[in-house]
Amino acid sequence: MPVVREISPCEAAIHHIVMNLRDCDRAEIMALRWDDDLEGLSAEVAGFAGPMWRIWTVDDEPASIMGITPIRPGVVMGGAFGTPLWRFTAPRMLRWGWRWAIPRLRAAGVHRGESYALACNTENRAFIEAAGGEVEALLEGYGRNGEDFLLYRWRFQDVSQCSSTTGPRATGLLQDGNDPGRRTDGGVGRRDLRRSRSPAKCH
Repeated sequence: MPVVREISPCEAAIHHIVMNLRDCDRAEIMALRWDDDLEGLSAEVAGFAGPMWRIWTVDDEPASIMGITPIRPGVVMGGAFGTPLWRFTAPRMLRWGWRWAIPRLRAAGVHRGESYALACNTENRAFIEAAGGEVEALLEGYGRNGEDFLLYRWRFQDVSQCSSTTGPRATGLLQDGNDPGRRTDGGVGRRDLRRSRSPAKCH
């Protein structure tokens, strides 16, 4: 079995992850940027990846990064991405979120968290939902090429402390070796489909 470890962010590890992104992460991130400059992305992440960010390695190779950044008082933005080795680190990432990050956010008085996902990116959507995120809105044409996105939210006053290893919505995703990035329904939630006048676009 691969050895998975959690480490603090450093520029070299961030650079390795950004240069070897999973295809679904690359598509999602670049849809929200002006250009495809990976070097610039690596430098930006290194600049804001502070104490509430972690990197996970697989056999000492940087594989994924996840963290939380304040965007205004009481509100934070969450993000996570990785290399194809992500599948080995996802369970550890979810445990970190439920056991370490969420309790500290609640204790600090943070009332809301946000995250964005490409609407057709079922892998990342399943991971966010396993971490407790709930779909709040469908953002039609939000990406630079007209891609649809989903806005996820956490209301931390409503998030109960969970005694399971990861969280209530993660349990099934982690059974039988399932990747938390897998989902079987392949579509936007029913509530959001009712709001949309057109199918979710992913260019």
